[in-house]
Amino acid sequence: MSKLPKLIKITSPELARRVQALAREDHDNIILPTHAVVKDGEIAGAWSMGAVPLAMCWHHTQRMTARDSLIIKHSADTLMHQATPSGYYFMACNSHSPFYPHMAKFGYKPVWPTNIFVSKQEEL
Repeated sequence: MSKLPKLIKITSPELARRVQALAREDHDNIILPTHAVVKDGEIAGAWSMGAVPLAMCWHHTQRMTARDSLIIKHSADTLMHQATPSGYYFMACNSHSPFYPHMAKFGYKPVWPTNIFVSKQEEL
């Protein structure tokens, strides 16, 4: 048997649940896994590729009020829920953002502390 891992598409809810359970047992988390990593016939990881959209925002600290931000947040929520069949989306929020202490009140659940990286190396 090959010692090299392979990536296989998750095609059943049962496999998705198994992958999520194994991630939790390994003290980790994976939301809406799309592919399982299989090594030596065992699930050894997972990827969620494109299943959960990511929203990021910037609001000018001097030009936007808290009320303005809430109006836009509700509009953006509507757009994200219309565009996302699962109903899930990630909302990036810097720890220094004025929104950060209020994210749970806005209806967002913390998933895990993380950093977000972009795959392209050129300046965005």
